[in-house]
Amino acid sequence: MMSPRLARHLLSVSALSASAVLVLFGLRSSYEGTARSRPLVPPFELFWCAKDDDCAVVERLGCCSCAEGGAQAAVTAWRRDDLRRFLKSACNPEQVCVQVNLCRSDLIARCVDRRCVLAFAHE
Repeated sequence: MMSPRLARHLLSVSALSASAVLVLFGLRSSYEGTARSRPLVPPFELFWCAKDDDCAVVERLGCCSCAEGGAQAAVTAWRRDDLRRFLKSACNPEQVCVQVNLCRSDLIARCVDRRCVLAFAHE
């Protein structure tokens, strides 16, 4: 027959081992889910400009529009369709966006150092 002290010790070791396995399993599956994602970096040529008229404000720079918690941006006006195609191929179709409107109506597109940027309309 096993002593009560030895039984408690074995029970504690078993519980700790089971907890460690569950924690490692949880960390492993969480890492695998995030390891498959890749950074979203639009090509530089989408932002090139020579003058302010070359730039336009877009309502979506990432997978979510500014009306869904995403960001607005300034891009080369004639490359808006290129950005749309890039985002369509880069974003997960099951992307979850929040319903928070972050769009601003007081922003305009400007060309600064040959790059389209957002600026306040009153600057």
